[in-house]
Order: sequence, then structure tokens, then C-alpha cells
Amino acid sequence: MSALPASNALRPKSFSGWALSPAIELDNATPSFLTFIFLASSLKRQAIFSALAALTREGPESLAARLRSLAPTDCHSDQNPHEEIARALLTTSRAREIVRAVYGEAPDGLLGMLSRIGAEPLCEPDLYFRLFETFADPQHRMRRDVLRRRSGSITATQIEIVHHLEPVLVHGNILRHIYSISQAESANAALALVRGTVSFATDDVIRQSIENLGEKTDLAEFFNRWLQKMDNPPACPPIPKDDPDVAVMTSGEAMASLGRRFRNCSTTRIVYIAQGAEALLEWKRPPGLVAQCHRLTNGGWVLTQIYARDNGRVDPAEAGVFRRKLESLGVLALSPGEFYPNASGVLTLLGAWGGVGRNLGFDGIEEEFDELERDIAEIGDAA
Repeated sequence: MSALPASNALRPKSFSGWALSPAIELDNATPSFLTFIFLASSLKRQAIFSALAALTREGPESLAARLRSLAPTDCHSDQNPHEEIARALLTTSRAREIVRAVYGEAPDGLLGMLSRIGAEPLCEPDLYFRLFETFADPQHRMRRDVLRRRSGSITATQIEIVHHLEPVLVHGNILRHIYSISQAESANAALALVRGTVSFATDDVIRQSIENLGEKTDLAEFFNRWLQKMDNPPACPPIPKDDPDVAVMTSGEAMASLGRRFRNCSTTRIVYIAQGAEALLEWKRPPGLVAQCHRLTNGGWVLTQIYARDNGRVDPAEAGVFRRKLESLGVLALSPGEFYPNASGVLTLLGAWGGVGRNLGFDGIEEEFDELERDIAEIGDAA
């Protein structure tokens, strides 16, 4: 028999990772076992790695018992179980038989998936059991189908991502934007945010929106579009709904309207409102103002900033009236440092930009606030 051309000769491929230690144990019991793996096809190697995963999880006696039907006739149960395992794997010609002996069955599609993993073992032995469950358990049908539709090789990260994602997110239009477990966890958290703050965000509606997702639409845009439909924020300042002076923005639609009317970036704050960390309040009295409030850990709220239209200059007197109104409703304000007068002017003079409590109406004279409030009340009585 003539030798194979050098180009067609089997070329050994080594491997590393967790599978190397159990493989060495089997090689010690049956020399040449490692050489056998080095020369095996990718599919055969993956079937053997599945057996090594079972060896790592369950121990040699359990695996030897399951592989006994594949072992040579001269193998006996009283032999070293490592030798029994190695000889069974050495003499079995088909990867399907190994997989069936290890798991009890070889579900449709599993062998094809194993052949796409390549020559290296998956990074963790438990991933082989997870992959088997994906193809054996009907409840994982969507995960299985998504993996099968992916082109090219299959990596451990892709398998883990598919199992980390919420079922409704297991779709090719989502998976093409996720490259790590942390991204999958963030996507799950964003989904929870949408489910909690958009009353009509059922799985069927979300699934349909994923089906319609364009190739150029990334996950940030996808989830932001959903949050723009928010109608159920988790927390709001204690402002009565029928208050004549102050309105709380409680929906994405209201936030968009506020942004258009005040020509500001209110819509970029929707995610913070959906998280229950922030609230925007509108001062209805002309010319109108917008208050930004933040939630405290005790459930209370604090006023942190007041804005005018076009982010223009805030009238201190009007801002003071707004602030005092909110204080009467239980929303206190950040202090700019009230121990000395004209705190804002001092900061400007000294070039100390920033600080807290600016544009909250602290720089006016309290008597002016009282006079302005009296004038507004008299106008209201006359009307």
C-alpha cells in the first residue's frame, strides 16, 4: 500500500484547556490515547471532548458504565475505569455512537453543531451539557434554531449568549449586535426596563418589533424607541395630577412634547425617568420653566436644576416662586450655600463654575418672591 501524499497525510492538532488533564489520565491508562485525539477529525474530537466533560462532571465509574457497550469484548467491569473509557473511545468509529452513549441520545442537529466548533474544546465542560440540552429539550427550540442558522464556526461565547438572553430576545436581529455575555445581560436589563415602563410591551408585540428590526438599527436605537413609548414610570414626585401650576412628565410622549415646546433635550432624559432616578416638571405659568429633580435613596425627591426655554437665562424671581411651590409639595431643593448672600455672584467672581443649586432662584430677594406671588394670586383672583 503506497503512502499518502504529504498534502493528504493526517496532521496532528494539539489542544489545551480543561480537557487536557482528563485526556492525560486516559493516556496514562491506555498509551496512544492522546495521539488518537490529535489525529481525529473535528467532529470526532468534539464527541470525545463531550465524553471528557462527562468524566469531569460525573467521575470515571459512571462514564465507564455508559461507554461499556462501545468497549472491546475483552474489557471487563473490574478493569481500571480510565482504561475502559479510553479503549471504548479508541475503538468506536462513529462520533454519533459516542454522543449517544454519553447523553443517552443524539438529538437531530447536535452532531452538525459539534462539527462547527472546531478542533479546540469549548472553554468549560458544562457547555457540552448545555449544548445537548439546547437540541434535546423542546423549550430551547428557538435557541437551537438561532444557533443552526448562524453561518460559519460556532464559539463558546455564542452558545453562552444564546442561553443568557431572555427568550424573546433570541433572534438573529438581536444576536448580530451582541458579542459578549455582559452585552447580553445589559440587553436583558433593558428589556426588563421596557416591560416595566411600557404598559403594552407584551412578548408578542416585542417579538414583532424585533422581526421588523432593520439591519442598520443597533440595540441602543431599538430600546430607545421602546422607551419613547413609556407610560408607566416607576416613581414620580408627589405632585397632584390636577395641580394648576406644576405638571409631571410621566410618559415618553409628554417628554417629547416638552422638548419641542421648550426646544431642549428633554427626550434624552427618558431613560433616567424610566429607571426611576429622575423626573422633569413643567412650570405652567408663563413664560414657563422646567425643573429637573432626582430621587433620593429614601424615596424622596430633590430639585437640582431649573431651565428656561432654549436653555436661556432663568429669571431668579420666577425660579424662586417655582422652587417654593415645590417645597410646599414636599420637593426640597439643593442648597447653594445660604450662609452668605449672592452665592452665584461669588462663584462667578472667583471663577468657580458649577456648584449646586444654581438657577433655583436663591439669588433674588425673598421679599421680591413674596411680592411676585401676591401679584400672581391677584391676577388669578381677577380672572
